[in-house]
Amino acid sequence: MEHQIETVLRGGQFKKLVTSQLAGIRKKYGLRRVEMEILYFLSKCGENNTSKDIAHYLEMNKGHISQAVENLCKQGYLTAVTDVHDRRYVHFLVTDKGKVFNEDMSELWGNMLQKIFDGITEEEMAVFKAVALKMGENMDRMINE
Repeated sequence: MEHQIETVLRGGQFKKLVTSQLAGIRKKYGLRRVEMEILYFLSKCGENNTSKDIAHYLEMNKGHISQAVENLCKQGYLTAVTDVHDRRYVHFLVTDKGKVFNEDMSELWGNMLQKIFDGITEEEMAVFKAVALKMGENMDRMINE
């Protein structure tokens, strides 16, 4: 049992699954994984769409983010818009081309999660969510100590 928990916490199995599931969409759009993650994040983030927001959510350095959003803008997936109140901030908006990608990504992600949670009852899911929330809080507290 402890081995299974450690395997889940390390995330290797999940990373392999995601990599294999994303291979087709990655090839279809010619995007790198970081670019796909940024586009998908920006489809759900609302107004939290600056490089700083992206870096915080994806836990990546700003250099990677900067290079990826520049490529996404060049390819027509994003538009960069300077903040009207503070010109130091740039907001990244998903274009129509990016929205098409995000529709495909949402469908793929939804199908994958449905298969991962196949056979899990609503009660089990509620327990899983509660435990995951507590674990996340515990890890945040440990990181900040």
